[in-house]
Amino acid sequence: MGVVARVIALGVLAIFAGCASVEEGNRDTSRAPSEFEDVKVNVKNLGPGYLRQGVEVAPTALAQIVPGMSKSDVRGLLGNPADETSQQWWFYNINLPLDTDGDHLVCQYRVAFSASGQVSNTQWRRPQCKSLYEALAGADVEDIALSSDVLFAYDSAELSSQGMRELDLAADVMASKMKKIDRIVVVGHSDRIGPDRYNNILSTRRAEAVRNYLISRGINDYLVSAEGRGAAEPVVQCPGAAVTAALKQCLQPNRRVQITIYGQR
Repeated sequence: MGVVARVIALGVLAIFAGCASVEEGNRDTSRAPSEFEDVKVNVKNLGPGYLRQGVEVAPTALAQIVPGMSKSDVRGLLGNPADETSQQWWFYNINLPLDTDGDHLVCQYRVAFSASGQVSNTQWRRPQCKSLYEALAGADVEDIALSSDVLFAYDSAELSSQGMRELDLAADVMASKMKKIDRIVVVGHSDRIGPDRYNNILSTRRAEAVRNYLISRGINDYLVSAEGRGAAEPVVQCPGAAVTAALKQCLQPNRRVQITIYGQR
């Protein structure tokens, strides 16, 4: 199954460690905000909201979270946290792959901040999550960045013929440089032109198009994940608000699809 989860019922109560959400009335206000919270719920009231959903985050991105980093830098590397209700910490629910069959462990990861808003420390909730992350961080990584302007027509998520040729070359790189592929993460990025919601949707559709093409080339579908991050992670900053040809050209590097391959060379 996709998410490893074991629930042990004691009498009529189940105790959940680090669930996706905590009802306001169930919060333990005696805990310090830096601590992880547990949730108690009657077994008969269990619903889909108690299954924690994680996101794909590259171990290389996690490795870059260090003390002194700003909140904007953390958001740029990891995306939006699952919980940022406190000024002192952010929680992320992160999928860590367990094997090549597509199983993964959803792990809670905490980033704590100082009073000045800088990272003070990070922590995995469970020791098995920390161990799994450390093992994954030791894997060989190959990054391939492709321009969306080459892969797709303007405002489209349908691969162009040139885009297919570029992905054929990317697949050849994977085959030549990696003896074993553990997983592939495809992330779509847009520029800042247009509404955020639209950019998020378009970048997601483009990432999914790339994922589907790689699968059509023979890569197992359970090895490849896709997500879109819209304009949240620009690589260049360009002045001006009016949409001109010059602005579009300046923002071109931000319109991209990033393919990260984890495995052994």
